Amino acid sequence: RLRNPPASPFYGSAANSAAHRLLGLAPPHSSSPSPSSTAFRTCRDVRHPLSLSNERRAMRLLLRITTRALAAYPTTLARDAADLKDLRAYPRYSNRRHAKVQVKGEKEVLHHFALWARTAMHVIDIIGHELERERRGAMLRFSEAGILCGGGGGGGVGTEGVVASDSADNDDNDTRELGYDYVIQAMEDDDDCHMTILRYCSDVLGAVRRDELNRIATDAAIRSKIGGHWTPTS
Repeated sequence: RLRNPPASPFYGSAANSAAHRLLGLAPPHSSSPSPSSTAFRTCRDVRHPLSLSNERRAMRLLLRITTRALAAYPTTLARDAADLKDLRAYPRYSNRRHAKVQVKGEKEVLHHFALWARTAMHVIDIIGHELERERRGAMLRFSEAGILCGGGGGGGVGTEGVVASDSADNDDNDTRELGYDYVIQAMEDDDDCHMTILRYCSDVLGAVRRDELNRIATDAAIRSKIGGHWTPTS
C-alpha cells in the first residue's frame, strides 16, 4: 500500500485515485481502502486475453525479440556450456567463469521465452483449426436444416462453399488426435514442459478458445431461432 503519499490528484487519498486504480490497491466501487479488501494485481490475474489473433501477434513479437537478443551474443548457449567444462580456461571462482555463467543464464532465459512463443503459436494454430472446423460444422447444420437454403424464411442462399469436401473431412480425421485437449494433456504428462508454458497454453489460450466456441454456439442458437442468413464471425 502507498504510505503517506504526496498530496496530488494522482496520489489522492480517495480509493478511486489514479494511483489506486493503476496499482489495483482498491477494488472497484470501493468507498475506502482497507487492509482486508486491499489486493495487489499480479501476473496471476492475467487470464483473459483479448483475442486469439492478438495472442498470436504477441507471441510473434516475443519470438522476434528473443531471437534478435540471442543473435547479439558472440557465442551460443551450447558453446557456453562447453566452455564451462574447461576448468583451465575458466577456473572455479574466477571472474572469467562468473561472467560466462552470467551470460549463459541470460541466454537460458531467452531460450525459454523463445520456446514459449513457438509452443504457443503451435497451440494457437491447433485452436484456430478447431474453431474453423466448428464454424464449418455449424454452417453445415444450417444447410441440412434448410435455413441457408431459404427454409428459414430469410430469402435463401445456395450451399456452395458450405458443404465440406472429402479432403477436408479426411484432414479433420487426421488431425483429430492432435486436438487442443490432446496436446494439453501431452504437455501435462511431459516432465520437461515448463509450468509457465503449460499454464499459459492451458489457462490463457484455453480461455480464449472457450470464448470463441461459446460465441459460435451462441450465434448458431440465435440464428436457429430467427432463421435467415448466417455467416459465423471469425
